[in-house]
Amino acid sequence: MVIEINTNYTLIPPYPVMILLSFGAGITAMYFLNRRDNIQKNAAGYLCLLAPVMSIFFGAVLTYLSSGFQYFGLSSLGGLAGMYASCVIIALINPQKGTVRIMIKNCTLVLPLLYSISKIGCLLGGCCRGMSYHGIFCIHYTGSNTEEAVVFPVQLAETLVFLILFLSGICLEKKKQNTVRIIFILSAVSKFLLDFLRESHSGQILSFTQILCLILILTGLAIFYITDKKNICQA
Repeated sequence: MVIEINTNYTLIPPYPVMILLSFGAGITAMYFLNRRDNIQKNAAGYLCLLAPVMSIFFGAVLTYLSSGFQYFGLSSLGGLAGMYASCVIIALINPQKGTVRIMIKNCTLVLPLLYSISKIGCLLGGCCRGMSYHGIFCIHYTGSNTEEAVVFPVQLAETLVFLILFLSGICLEKKKQNTVRIIFILSAVSKFLLDFLRESHSGQILSFTQILCLILILTGLAIFYITDKKNICQA
C-alpha cells in the first residue's frame, strides 16, 4: 500500500494550519487541566497567551542555531523549552503556592498532543520526512514543494505514538503516581528512536536532536532522583 501525497497546494499550505491547530488543542487542554487543579483563572489564561509565543520563539531560535545560522524553522525541542519556560515565568509572577509544579505537570501531559497534531502538517507538507522505504504504507511524495521520493511514513508514526502517549497520560494521571514522569521519559525516548527513521539521519551516528533527547532523559532522571531523595528526607 502506497500513500500518495502531492505537495502542490493551491489554497492554504497544511503546515501552518496544523501548527495553529496543535497550539489550539494543546493550549486549550492545558488551560482546563490547570483550572481543574485549582490554578487561578488569570494565571491559567496568561499562560495560554504566553506559551505559544515562547514556544515559537524558542523553536525558531534553536533551529537557527542548529542550522549554523542558515535558516529558521520550528524545532520541536525548542518549542518544548519555550513551553516550560512560559510555565516558570507565569508561576514566578503568581503568588499561588505550587503553581510551577502543577503547570509543568500539565504542560508535560499535553506536549505529546501538540507534537502529534503538528506532525500531520509535516506529513502533508513533506518536511521532516523519513528515510527511503518501499514497504507497506510507504509515502510517495510528488509536487513542486518537495523532491519526488518514496519514504518511510515517520511523521505518521510520530503522530500515532505521541497521540497514544497523550491519551495514556490523561487516562492514567490520577491512577498512577508516576504517570507524568513516565510520559516525559517515554516522550524523549520515542523522539530519540524515531529520529533514526528520518532521511536527515542518514550518515550520522547520533543527530543533534538525539543528543538533546539524551540530555533531556538524563536531566529528567536526575531531577526525579533528587526530588525523591528530598521527599524521603523530609518524611
